Amino acid sequence: MVIIASIFIFCIAAIFRLLDNSAGILISSGISVSPFYLSEAEIKEQMLGIKNRKMLKKLKRAIVFQKLHKFFLILAILTFIAGVVYEFINPTLVPLL
Repeated sequence: MVIIASIFIFCIAAIFRLLDNSAGILISSGISVSPFYLSEAEIKEQMLGIKNRKMLKKLKRAIVFQKLHKFFLILAILTFIAGVVYEFINPTLVPLL
């Protein structure tokens, strides 16, 4: 059951990755970016040259989505490892097969 929870948490992490649209926000304003997954440092660097408040708000939201993505990805990995260890201690998936 814990392994299934880790898959669910991974899906949540993937959703936050899809919500991070920082490259699209910059491209729509005429700023050319080569990688589509921008790091937090690159986004903050681009934010220094932007005066539009609406765009700054969108980029700040993209940074929050990136942080949530990393958090849930780490949580999914830890939950998966805990689930595998738990299956060795108390096997519940083996009788289901």
